[in-house]
Amino acid sequence: MSAEPGAARNMRAMVLHEWGGPLALEERPIPSPRAGEVLVRVIACGAGLTLVNVRSGVLGGDLPFTMGHEFGGVIERLGDGVSSWHVDQRVTASFHLICGHCVWCASGRETLCANLGGVIGASMDGAFADYVIVPERNLVAVPDGLELGIAGVASDAVATPYHAARARARLAPGQRAAVIGAGGGVGVHMVEVARAFGADVTAVERDPVKVDRLRELGLGTAILAEDGMTGTALADAAGGQFDAVFDFVSTPQTIRQGVDALGRGGVLVIVGASTGTADGIHSIDLINKEKSIVGSRYATRAEIQKSLQLVADGNVSVHIGARFDLPQIQDAFAAITSNAVFGRVIIDVCEKS
Repeated sequence: MSAEPGAARNMRAMVLHEWGGPLALEERPIPSPRAGEVLVRVIACGAGLTLVNVRSGVLGGDLPFTMGHEFGGVIERLGDGVSSWHVDQRVTASFHLICGHCVWCASGRETLCANLGGVIGASMDGAFADYVIVPERNLVAVPDGLELGIAGVASDAVATPYHAARARARLAPGQRAAVIGAGGGVGVHMVEVARAFGADVTAVERDPVKVDRLRELGLGTAILAEDGMTGTALADAAGGQFDAVFDFVSTPQTIRQGVDALGRGGVLVIVGASTGTADGIHSIDLINKEKSIVGSRYATRAEIQKSLQLVADGNVSVHIGARFDLPQIQDAFAAITSNAVFGRVIIDVCEKS
């Protein structure tokens, strides 16, 4: 419910003051939503490697700010003009600050918004706090029965693979798919989503501990990617070439590996961000076998909604490696950067709802 007179007017927030520095636990005034915005009481917020990039300044932002974008919460207050949502409604959000009116947004391709205003948790304060302000257009309803912390993680870690599979690879039942970097916090959910689409999935991972974990979970075939493994060797180890390869590592080596592992008409989907230029990709191979290389960026609000429903219906599992309370957020970052966690991390901000 909205705060009553005399109720607390301050909140906790984990604030970044310098690039690469620690997050400071501070008391800040609870913000008021402006027209077209809502105030959300944060229940929990996911954390992954993206936040390491945010903290380092790769995604920009004006210091100081509060990080966190994979949140699940409850609407506390509505700004003027907000009529499609109500107080106490369970929500998460798209963290891309889309304009909502450019040709790309109007056509449903929000991931290509021509006027992108940045991201929640860098360009505007995020959800490592008791409350977060969210533009109305970014909100996504959480299905009944789905834990809000899980919904927050799924809004990124499941939605990103969903967009890659549906919009970029056009993955169909019975097709063969490989996921390079399958042991990562998003990669493992790419395996889950591809399986939910009916694909025969091969998980490719360099970390033997994570390969064992993938096998324990029964997530298709799991292959240890040894140094120098070619795409041909990968396809041979998996029993054949692939219709789609999803690359969450995206180094020059894995891009070449992915292209070479594709069969006729196959598509390599670049999901992970990396530096460098891939050499050794032969145009004649792309032409004769009509192979494609495409990029994939996050997801639309409609795709986030469908991703949440996949999880709510039990068709995709969300893998949580650890949970921390808000003041323990530095411990969460340490676990993520040390590669000690399989899956995603959840920061519990307040009692589950």
